Amino acid sequence: MADPDRTGALIDRAVAEYGQLDVLASCAEVEHFEALENITPADFDRVFAVNTRGQLFAARHAAAHMRAGGKIVLTSSVSASRAVFHHTPYAASKAAVEAMALNLSAELGQRGITINAIAPGGTATGMAAEHGASHQHPRLRDTMPREQWLSVHGALARLAQPEEIAAGYAFLAGDDAAYITGRTLPVDGGFFSSVISE
Repeated sequence: MADPDRTGALIDRAVAEYGQLDVLASCAEVEHFEALENITPADFDRVFAVNTRGQLFAARHAAAHMRAGGKIVLTSSVSASRAVFHHTPYAASKAAVEAMALNLSAELGQRGITINAIAPGGTATGMAAEHGASHQHPRLRDTMPREQWLSVHGALARLAQPEEIAAGYAFLAGDDAAYITGRTLPVDGGFFSSVISE
């Protein structure tokens, strides 16, 4: 995703093999946690290259092949609208994706193409296994077991399964979402802000 030429080549290959492009679901991302004083320009560039720039140019290349009825679904995150310690470059990269979907909707709508984003919450993946504890408030990390934190961090009190997130992409890529564009769909199990309790 950080290399627009490689993404473009992949899209061209799909069009060559299948004859047309109806849907782009852009799902790649890199995670990043770091305190403000330790963030480097290289950190910022790496996160934005994949999470933001990569999705913009994937959408640009895909849209060039799409006809009316085409659908683009980008990947944001609940982090774009929630305060999480040491998560600034990642959250900012995802907020930018939501702004891209909103602004590109006007332009692509003239061609009958919709563009939206999914904002997943915590999902049972390798990324969650590696970085999940970092989403807890620092005051809770040593005092509240992760399972207990999960039980109070959202209405459904659990992580999503990958197929539950995929269902959101399928909805926005399907006919039932034909009149939805420029929006970000939270698929987060009713995520709450970090809870601090005594």
